[in-house]
Formats: sequence, structure tokens, C-alpha cells
Amino acid sequence: MGTKTAGFEALDLKLSQDYTQIVLGMDEFYRKRYSSSTEASLDKEGLVPINLTSEKPNQYDSWEEILSELNHLRSRYVFIQSEIRRNYMQQQIGSLITLANWCSGKEISFREKVRGLLYVNENPFSIAERNELHQKLDALLSKRGLAGSLTEKVWKWEHAQRVPFLKLESVLKDLLSEAKKRVVEKMFPEMEDVEVTPVIVTGVPYSAYCDYVGGKMYINGDLSYTYEALKHLVSHESFPGHTTHMRIREIAVQSGCTPLDAALVITNTASSSVFEGIGDNGINFIDWVNTIDDEIYSVYQEIKSISGINAAHMIHAEQKSDNEVAAFLKEFAFGEEIWIQSRLRFFKHSLRAPFIYSYWRGNEAVKEVYRNVSENKKPLFYQFLYKNMLSADTVKQFR
Repeated sequence: MGTKTAGFEALDLKLSQDYTQIVLGMDEFYRKRYSSSTEASLDKEGLVPINLTSEKPNQYDSWEEILSELNHLRSRYVFIQSEIRRNYMQQQIGSLITLANWCSGKEISFREKVRGLLYVNENPFSIAERNELHQKLDALLSKRGLAGSLTEKVWKWEHAQRVPFLKLESVLKDLLSEAKKRVVEKMFPEMEDVEVTPVIVTGVPYSAYCDYVGGKMYINGDLSYTYEALKHLVSHESFPGHTTHMRIREIAVQSGCTPLDAALVITNTASSSVFEGIGDNGINFIDWVNTIDDEIYSVYQEIKSISGINAAHMIHAEQKSDNEVAAFLKEFAFGEEIWIQSRLRFFKHSLRAPFIYSYWRGNEAVKEVYRNVSENKKPLFYQFLYKNMLSADTVKQFR
């Protein structure tokens, strides 16, 4: 039996409206009380970076009041019929309960935050797992004809594939055009009229960022990029990643066939990992890994993504120093100094530190399902993946 959508009933649609009003009220309450950090680009997102609804937020005077409403709503979601939707909302509301407890001042360890907010495996990667990735990358670079130590091979490959800064914008425009064409042909024809403009920014703690509402893709001009890295970023942020994902969700909500919560993006919740997992797997959805350099970057990107999990764990669970974490990022992920400092800023942002787990944990959850989907069921899988709100657990319930 196929699972095109989780199945939405009248009760679910009503509860989703209640949920949306609670979440928007929670975000408003948080913004009024949160002490901003030095990372303005992340602080401005609050708890709800994207709200495509016209719902009015509930008004709250305390975190206790918010927690009471979340717990009551969670108990009501037990009675909806769809198992996938019910499972998802139990986890998603559980995330918000953890988030509200944390924001209220409750002491929660880093590992408990990762598990309680994201509903993913909170463990870092072992030395054996990391060595296996290095061996895989080394074999591909040797196949590419590069010699020397692994670090030397990586440096040579990056140097050969690097896109000059002056060509960055034009290359991004070409890649955005090609990626959108593939999405329209292979996945969602309704993306034909959606345009994304690349914008180079500096001084930010990220490589790239999707501004869905503004129709822009920001890229950190302080960093250097290979051609293959830009393909990955375009796929992740825009086509068929975040821009595509949000547009399909917005259309579904507007048509009334998907609950209202699909019009929200909430930081650090059970939905975060699939949101990022779609972005990281997007390049495969549109059959855009077609050279050995793409294969090399795929493993290289896996290493960088996993390095984020380990680095955040080192900082917040193991109390390692910045210098120790920087040395790890240089040794394992071949990081250049400016990239390392940008990563450290992200990992040390209180709200974003657990979020770094979303990328790889979401990647592996979506990939696990996608690799087992037959060619003739891929259109059905895309409908399921993009039109339902899902967690790393419930995405695996696709049949």
C-alpha cells in the first residue's frame, strides 16, 4: 500500500491550527525574552524562521502556560487516525516541550537536548567510522589520478576544482538554472515559475542559506568553493532542496489538503532532520551526481557533515577547548582556518548547537529510504516526502 500522504482528517486540520497558534505564541514569547548573541544572522530567526500563515499567535505570560497547552495538545493528537501523522506529531510536540523546558531555564545536558529536540541518535562518530570515510575518499582521489598523502590529495583536488571568487555569482546562476530545470522535469513541474537569486555575503557563520520568502540564496563569500561544492549547495538550498520543499508545502497548505503546520519552519525540532535530509539528498533526486568529482565531493561532504556532529559533541558534552576542536576539524575534515572559525561560531550558538545533528542524521534517514525506492515509486516517494511533515523516524514508514 502506498503512502502518498499521511492522511489528513478534520480533527487533524483543526489541531494543526491550534498547534500553529501555540507555536507562533511561543516564538513571540521567546523573542521578547531572549538575550541576543553576537550572531545576528542566526538570532533574527527566533524559534520560527519561516511562517507562511496568517494565524495570530497566542498570548502567553509564562513558559508554564505554554507547556500546559503543548501537553494538552499532544494528548489530543493521540486520537487521530493516521499512524504516520500521529507518530510525527507526538515527536514534534515532544520537541517543543523540550524546547520550552530549556528556554524556561531547566538544565538539560547537550546529549539530552539533541535527543529531546531532534529525536535522532546523539552519539558522535567513532574513530573506526571516520577512518573508513578517509579510506573511501583516498581511494576516489587516487582513482582521479592524484598522488601523495590524503591531505595532499585533498589540497590538490580542491585547488584544481576551485571556482574563482569573481566567477562565483555567474557559476551559481548557471547551476541554479540547471538544477531548476532538472526539478521541473523529474519532480515538480510547479517549480517552473520559481526564481532564486544568488547573493554573496560576508561575516556569517554558515556556508549558504535559503531565504525562501525573499527568493534568495545567500552564500558566504569569505569561504572558497569547488564547482562540486556549489552544485551541492544549490541542490541543498534551492532545487530540489529548501526552496522547492517550502514551495510544495506552501501550495499544499493553500489548497487545503495539508495541515497548517506545513507552513512553518521551526528550529530544533523533530522535523529539522528531514528538512535538512531532503537538502542533502536532493542532488541524487535530480540525478546530478554524474562525474568522479561529484563522487569525491559526496564523500568529502559526508566527512564535513559528520565533523560537525563530533565537533559540537566535543564542545558541549566533552568540554574540549576551541583549539582542540579546531585541530580535529583540520585533521579529519581538512578544514581551512576561515572555515573552521565559521564552524565554531555556529557550534557555539546556544540554539544552533544541537541543530548541527540535523544535517547528517537527516541525510542518513532520507537516504536509507530513498535507496530502497524502485524507479517507478520515486514520484510517489517525492509526494510523500515533500507534502508531509516528517521526522527521521516517520520518514522510514514510507511504503
